[in-house]
Amino acid sequence: MSKTSSKSNNPWIYVLKDEDGKLVPYANYDREKFDELPTGKVLRVNVVQQRNAPRHRLYRVILRIVVKNTDLFVSEDSLHKTLLVGCGVVEPVMTVTGEIIMIPSSTAYDAMDEDVFKAYFDQAMHIIETNIIPDIDLSLLLKEAKAEANWKEEKKAA
Repeated sequence: MSKTSSKSNNPWIYVLKDEDGKLVPYANYDREKFDELPTGKVLRVNVVQQRNAPRHRLYRVILRIVVKNTDLFVSEDSLHKTLLVGCGVVEPVMTVTGEIIMIPSSTAYDAMDEDVFKAYFDQAMHIIETNIIPDIDLSLLLKEAKAEANWKEEKKAA
C-alpha cells in the first residue's frame, strides 16, 4: 500500500476527448457518475492516462452491480473491503491495547501488478458466487458488467 496515495470517496470517471476537444464519458458507468457531478461548480480534475487495466475497471463495475442487487452492502467500497478480507488481502495493525487486527489492504495500481490482481479478481468472483449471491450465474454477471464497462478483450502478445 502506497504511503503517498490519498483515499477519496470521489468516483473515478473515465472520459475520452472527442474530435471537438470535449471530454465525454467513456461508458454507461461513467455517464451515470458524470451526471451526478454538480453543474456550474468548479471541479478539481486529476488527468491521468490510465494504465492498461480493463480488468480493474470490470471489477469496479461488478461491485456496483452486486451492491445494486443485494441488501448486504451499503456501498461498493464496503463490498470491496469485504472481498479484500475474504481474499486475504490484508495488513496487520496493532491497536492501542496491543492486539493485532487485520484490516483490508489495497488493489491500487502501485500495490498489485496485473498477475496478482487477476488472481485476486478470480478469487473475488468465486466469493461473490458462493457466499454473497449463492448460485448466481457468474457468466451472466460478467456479461452485464462487460457491457457496462465497455470491455474490450485484451490482445494476446505474439
